[in-house]
Amino acid sequence: MDIQTTIKYLDFVAAECERHLKDGSVSDDELNQLIIEFQRFQDKVKQSSIPYELKNEIQTFKFDYSSKKVKRSSVIMIISILTFGSWAYFLEMRRQKKRKETLEDLKRNSSTLGYKIKLNY
Repeated sequence: MDIQTTIKYLDFVAAECERHLKDGSVSDDELNQLIIEFQRFQDKVKQSSIPYELKNEIQTFKFDYSSKKVKRSSVIMIISILTFGSWAYFLEMRRQKKRKETLEDLKRNSSTLGYKIKLNY
């Protein structure tokens, strides 16, 4: 992987994040797919010949969204039935907010790093 490929990939990730954010809601599948894809990118960068500072900066991206939260969706449905939807709605809104924040972080980090690479390399 070279610097041009890195820039293109970071631009692609930022565009995908923007596309998902424009939809209004972010599903667990969409977010997890982007995170997995970005982790694959980090692995490829680790093995590439790009400058060490750049590798190090890309490797520092960590995402605070786990698959454990994805598995709770059936629990939310049970709570929804038992409480007539009020708690489930509240929990789903909190999860949606967390998904959007994670996606915005991914977008911000990838676009910022893309611009930085364009200016410095």
